[in-house]
Amino acid sequence: MSDIAVKQETAEREPRQAAAPAPLVPPVDVYEDHDAITLMADMPGVAKDDVDVRIDKDVLTLRGRIGDYVPEEARPLYAEFSGREYARSFTVGPEIDVDRIEAKMEAGVLRVTLPKVEAVKPRRIEVRAA
Repeated sequence: MSDIAVKQETAEREPRQAAAPAPLVPPVDVYEDHDAITLMADMPGVAKDDVDVRIDKDVLTLRGRIGDYVPEEARPLYAEFSGREYARSFTVGPEIDVDRIEAKMEAGVLRVTLPKVEAVKPRRIEVRAA
């Protein structure tokens, strides 16, 4: 079968309705300083309003829905992109103050700041003369 026949045959078929694809796993960089742990998750195509950051018990879950950029009148013939959302979870230890977690989304990068509880922050002990 020639390449032209294959292309024509593919174009004439209806697109398959596959099961929902598994979420994409975003790459995440983790940074730590004496005040907090910061997660930087790459989620291209996700707008601020389509991000969901949750903490349940000791599990932090990051989710982001990728916007739909296909015009309504268009009919997809072929697609290599299989995921429509990102999802990743992390176990959070007792050293994190879960009530003060903050998240910001900018230019496709989700920044989550996990502040440490005061008891685990390193502190300098003053040495006094006797």
